[in-house]
Amino acid sequence: MNGLLLLSSDDRTRYAEDIQTAIALPEGGIIQFRYRMRWISPELQDDVRADRVNGQSAVLGFVGMDRQTSPFVLPVRYATVARTEVVADMVLFQLCVRGYPNLDLYPSSFAEIVAMSRGVIGQLKRNSKGRFYPATSNFPAMPHEILDDAPKRWLSTARLLALHPTFKESYFLRVAPVETTRRKLTFDAEGKLASVDGESLRIATQIFATHYSRDGDFRLTCLTDETNLRVASDNVYHVALRYDSIEFWLHPAGQNYDTSSLVRISLASEKAGGRTIAAHVRLPVIVRRSRSRIMRRWSAASVGAVLVAMPTILGPAVEVPIGVRLAAALVGAGLLAGGAVLTSPK
Repeated sequence: MNGLLLLSSDDRTRYAEDIQTAIALPEGGIIQFRYRMRWISPELQDDVRADRVNGQSAVLGFVGMDRQTSPFVLPVRYATVARTEVVADMVLFQLCVRGYPNLDLYPSSFAEIVAMSRGVIGQLKRNSKGRFYPATSNFPAMPHEILDDAPKRWLSTARLLALHPTFKESYFLRVAPVETTRRKLTFDAEGKLASVDGESLRIATQIFATHYSRDGDFRLTCLTDETNLRVASDNVYHVALRYDSIEFWLHPAGQNYDTSSLVRISLASEKAGGRTIAAHVRLPVIVRRSRSRIMRRWSAASVGAVLVAMPTILGPAVEVPIGVRLAAALVGAGLLAGGAVLTSPK
C-alpha cells in the first residue's frame, strides 16, 4: 500500500467543516474522518479489517459534490493514520496531520481545477470498476508534501478552496503550534499537549478571507472550561480584516494535581444564513504538576509533622521548655499548611 486518499465533501456542512479543521490544525493534531463502508473502496476495506492501515500516509482532500458537470478536487493536507475503528457499517479514521501539499503548480482558476478534476474523478472510477469511492488506496498522483513554511502553504490552500462556491464566503483559520515563553509544545501519540504548571500558553492564529463581509459578524473565539485552564487574554475577537494575526494567552488555574482541559478555537458567523463554513479546532491540554515542586512541598510537610509531634516523640523523660515547644509547634503547623498537596489520578 502506497497510502490513502481520504476526501471530504460538501454534501453536509459537517463534512465541509472537517476540511476547515484539517487545514487549521497545528502539525501533530488529530482529526477524525468517518465513512460508511459503501464509500470505502473494497481493497481499502480489506486493509482496514486486516489492520494494515495504521501508520500509513494519507492525503486529505475536498471534493465538490457536483461531480458530473463541475467536479472540484483539491488536496488540502497530509496526515498519518494514527488508528482506525470499525463501528457497525462505519470506519473511523483517526488522523495525525502533517504538512501541506505543494500547490504551486496546481491550477489557479476554478475552470482549470474543474478540468483537471474531471480526469481525477475519471481515474478514480476506472480504478474501482466505474464506481467513485472518496476513501481509497488506489488513486492518481497528488502534489508532494511540504513540511516547512506552513503559513504560506496554508494560505495557498485557503485561496484555492475559496474558489469553490461552498467556501467562497467563509473565513479560513490556521492555529500555529502552541508555545510557552521557553519552548514549543508538541502533541503526543494521542494528540494531546502537555505543559507544566506555571507555564502560560501562547496560541497564535491567522485568519483569511477573499473578501470582508461586515454583515457576516465573524467572530474568533477561544474557550476553555475556565476551571483548570483559563484564557488570560480577550477570548473573543470580532473580525475586522480579510487577513489578520491574533494571539490568545492561557494560564493554568493553579491546581495542585495533574489536570486536563479542552481548548476550543472557532471562527464562525451567526448571521451568514448558512452560507459560510465554520472552522473549529480542539486542543486537548494536560497541565502536569511540577514534580520538583511536589517533592519540596512533601518535604516541608514531613518536617512540619515532625516538629508538631516533637514533644510526643521525645516523651515525658525529656524536658523541653514551653517556649521551644510553642515555637516548634508554630513552625511545624506553618510547614504543614504550606506543604499540603492534593493528589488525583492523571
